[in-house]
Amino acid sequence: MKSQLFIHSNSVTLRPFTLEDQAAVYALAQQPEITDVLPDWKMTEEQLREFLQFVVGSYEQFNPEDVRILLAVVHNKDQRIIGWCGVFPNDLLDRADREVAHAISRDYRNKGYISEAVHALTAYLFEHTLLDRIVGIVKPFNQPSRKVLEHAGFRYISRRMLMDKECYDYFELLKVKTEPVQPKQIHSEIRLRRAQQEDAVVLTEICTRAFDHVIKVWADNEKDIDSNLCPPDYSSVRMHRYVIREWDYYVVESDGCAIGGVSVNVLGRKHARIDKIYIDPVCQGRGVGTQVMRLIEAEFPQIETWKLETSGRQLDNHHFYEKMGYVCIYASEDEFGYEKNMSVDSFDPTCDETISKNSGESMVEYVQANLDSVRYSTSNLTNSRITDCNLSGSKFTNLNMTNILLADLRLTDSKIEFCALDGVQFQDTHLGSDRVPMQWAHCDLGGSRFIDCDLSGVQLEQCQVTGMKINGVEVEKLLAAYEAMKS
Repeated sequence: MKSQLFIHSNSVTLRPFTLEDQAAVYALAQQPEITDVLPDWKMTEEQLREFLQFVVGSYEQFNPEDVRILLAVVHNKDQRIIGWCGVFPNDLLDRADREVAHAISRDYRNKGYISEAVHALTAYLFEHTLLDRIVGIVKPFNQPSRKVLEHAGFRYISRRMLMDKECYDYFELLKVKTEPVQPKQIHSEIRLRRAQQEDAVVLTEICTRAFDHVIKVWADNEKDIDSNLCPPDYSSVRMHRYVIREWDYYVVESDGCAIGGVSVNVLGRKHARIDKIYIDPVCQGRGVGTQVMRLIEAEFPQIETWKLETSGRQLDNHHFYEKMGYVCIYASEDEFGYEKNMSVDSFDPTCDETISKNSGESMVEYVQANLDSVRYSTSNLTNSRITDCNLSGSKFTNLNMTNILLADLRLTDSKIEFCALDGVQFQDTHLGSDRVPMQWAHCDLGGSRFIDCDLSGVQLEQCQVTGMKINGVEVEKLLAAYEAMKS
């Protein structure tokens, strides 16, 4: 059977391995691009020799009823082994499943060679064996492997948690060609789980894929993109950790695997805003978004008014939100604002007053209120939360703002004067789209720390720098060395 296992294609040929291939295979197995995804290939030369002996011996026992095959991928022009491709059982899958596996040298990536090899091998096996179905599994972050499967004709089925308790995207290729299958409504259970700090990395990965896809589809490589298509810091793990800590953030799960996220900013006793809702692109078009919106509303039964914003360009989003009962309350070229009233009762949306159960003190909530030109002075704002507000041009003087939260704000040209900032933290703060520099004057910042900050172009004038260090080096010593160089 060994002599028949030569599969020729346009750019590559698949052939059986020989013991003489050990040096070439060992060189490939030293590439982290391969072993980071396939850690089992981190072998010593002795281990690889034994493995190749097993593979070479398996060709004579090739069984069309129990397919287990691994072939070398040879570049037709260069006549070099550039990778491998095989189909065999996987302990993580059902016993009847046969999984396609592949790897390619970093020097030959992004040229379609490995997709060509997978297509050639699967076509050969469908013709010469009893297989009528081949599957593929990839980790959600492994976009290159997903593209290989898609280009070879595999169809995405679902995201699944396998026996190792890890999540994989599950694909299949059928022997009999059928008409293109439209995405079906997903039948697996969709649930929301409150996000924890350990979810931040996975949520960042999914959010990045989702909005990268949105930008690619709707922005046409433009540089000036509205904040709904390109949310600030959507690919920042620190941003997701902040939202997990301060807001209501949920992981969208399908059969125990994360496929998306939704963050809610509860604005008051009866008001909330859906900040972001995103689903991994591979899971879109299957009715997940509809289920998530209903689950979120059920999670917050006290909310009477829901709000959200979406890009003016995403017409499919407009249709979706309107189908979910939202009404457009304003529209511009960049942004559409939507609102959904859950109660038929009329109420004042600008001010809710409630009584604290713990202390009996009055607690006032201002939601969507017009507080333009309001002055706060000699006031106690302890434990206040000011979020998602435009405070441009504001002035804060002589205030007690202990434990106050200022987040998701626009503070352009605001002034904060004569304030005690002991223990205050500035995190993930930037200078806005216009990049107008901040100014610190007559401030006592002794002992403060600047970590992982962009201080390019910062000027220090007439400042006390005793004990100040940059990367562990005292500034006074740097200045003395500079003066010594000048002399």
